[in-house]
Amino acid sequence: MDISRYRDLFVSEAREHLTTLGTLSMRCEEGAADSDSINEMFRHAHSLKGMAATMQLGPITTLSHALEDLLSQIRDGHFSPTRNTVDLMLAAIDTLEQLVALVAQGGELPDSDDLASRIRNHTAAAEEAAATDPTPTASQIKPAAEPAESLFRASDENSTTRVRTALLDRLVTISGELLTVRHTLEDWTNHNQADQLQAPLKELSTLLRQLQNEVFQARMLPFGSIAERYPRMVRDLARKSGKEITFQIYGDTIELDRGVLEQIIEPLVHLLRNAVDHGLETPAERVACGKPPVGSLSLSVSRLADQVLLEVRDDGRGMDPARIRSKAISQGLLNEQQAADLTAQEILLLICSPGFSTAATVTDISGRGVGMDVVQNAIQTIGGTLTIDSTPGHGSIITLRLPISVAIIHALMVACGELQLAVPVSAITSTCEVQRNEIIQKGRDLYLLRDGTEIPLRNLPRFFRQRETLSDNAILPILLAESNKQPIGLLVDRLLGQQEIFTRPLRHPLTDLRGISGSCLLGNGQIVFIVDPTACVGRLCTEN
Repeated sequence: MDISRYRDLFVSEAREHLTTLGTLSMRCEEGAADSDSINEMFRHAHSLKGMAATMQLGPITTLSHALEDLLSQIRDGHFSPTRNTVDLMLAAIDTLEQLVALVAQGGELPDSDDLASRIRNHTAAAEEAAATDPTPTASQIKPAAEPAESLFRASDENSTTRVRTALLDRLVTISGELLTVRHTLEDWTNHNQADQLQAPLKELSTLLRQLQNEVFQARMLPFGSIAERYPRMVRDLARKSGKEITFQIYGDTIELDRGVLEQIIEPLVHLLRNAVDHGLETPAERVACGKPPVGSLSLSVSRLADQVLLEVRDDGRGMDPARIRSKAISQGLLNEQQAADLTAQEILLLICSPGFSTAATVTDISGRGVGMDVVQNAIQTIGGTLTIDSTPGHGSIITLRLPISVAIIHALMVACGELQLAVPVSAITSTCEVQRNEIIQKGRDLYLLRDGTEIPLRNLPRFFRQRETLSDNAILPILLAESNKQPIGLLVDRLLGQQEIFTRPLRHPLTDLRGISGSCLLGNGQIVFIVDPTACVGRLCTEN
């Protein structure tokens, strides 16, 4: 029997089983795994074994069967799972994930008998023996196969997702109605009765709006669909660095567009790794500072209007602005005078500079100065913003403000010289019109005087190398936004009104354009660039 045509379905379902098994295994170590959780783990292992046997995938069948036997012993009360047991279960899950990845690529599966044998020999007696040496050696838990692909991979052309049948039914219905309206329009056009096109055009607009909303719903996924991998990662990093950490995730039912979720997987990896390595202290250091020995790390998600807020919070050592400023000067990122002019919030954002790191040594976890730069670039690419709050000795909070969807957004269209640009409405806090005498210049930097505060400005026509045509007595329109809770402004020639646009990603070499996050195509065929305000404005951002 040819089973190759069922491969994609097997891979998809196997990954779901393994994701759940990994999440429930973490509960075992935390002591939160009750009999229902053990029973659920057993069912997933049993299902995976049956699927693999049907597909004639011997190594996966053997290993999942051994894992099923181990869970059966725990379920029947022969012994309770400890950290040593969890290490063994996670090693099995890691290896199974790698084997499934090889199945997806059509590769040959290596033997899994050795690890399966160790799992079967993990009896109550073995558990008692492990109590004196609860930490297995690396060789004991080494996976049977090297990873065939990165765990934090983006989706590819063969990736699949499950969609509710009711949603598909609605999409089919709307598509059929759109076809009917199209035929109506064609009929009226053929008879040159243009005045009678208004009604079908209005109906067409309504149906297109419905179709757009339904398609968006089909792309929405809960944050938990990517969050299940993070507890395991934090656990492994904590053990490697000799730290005790409790990690909590809140709001994992909040839904985001699949495109947004895929773009934030790796930024969150960097943020959590930095929190474990740089932020949180060892138990001895925490006790010396009067803190409990176990550190706290959390990842929370919440909705705010048409945006989603992701917050990574820890109660570690925090960030020292003076140390960051000194390090930035020593690395040549800015001079003494520039450093003195920076606000506290701007100093914290220096950690997002390429190559910047305050780590004394480079480890395999962090310290190379690339993590926060990657985070900021990724967040700005999808039209989001990053905010940092930190108190030395009390921890840090890094907040990501993201759009729910990156496909269709509301934008304010503006004129800058001969260019027409789009600025996401979600990035704008307000707009205003000012006289030229309300703008002051310090060197090459412009500032708006507003309520006694100097707000950094960026002259967009000049920034994008356009000719300036405004007279000295002209009224100047300004878009106000925020960068790390600090107000910033964009000076433009004219405001043209709001419009809903379909965003398109940039490709090389356009990705090197500073201040531009994407593009869109207008109805008249004109290409319009989408502006990222935070990438344009700032005291550290010099003119092109």
